[in-house]
Amino acid sequence: MLASGQTTGGGGQPAPQPPPPPPAVKVGEPAPDFTLSYLAMEEGKIARKNVTLSSFKGKQNVVLAFFPAAFSPG
Repeated sequence: MLASGQTTGGGGQPAPQPPPPPPAVKVGEPAPDFTLSYLAMEEGKIARKNVTLSSFKGKQNVVLAFFPAAFSPG
């Protein structure tokens, strides 16, 4: 017997597609622009803010550091 079908996420809907891979950046090339969210205090309350890499261009040096195993057990 041969069966065929589409994998679903359990609710009858197709499984979500993985996100596209990040752009490839070579050593010495500028990093692509991105936006990060952070929390800041405003008038005694916590507010969610956004910052973009491009907002630092020409103002400050930025170091991008990645620690992929920082919170892993091994």
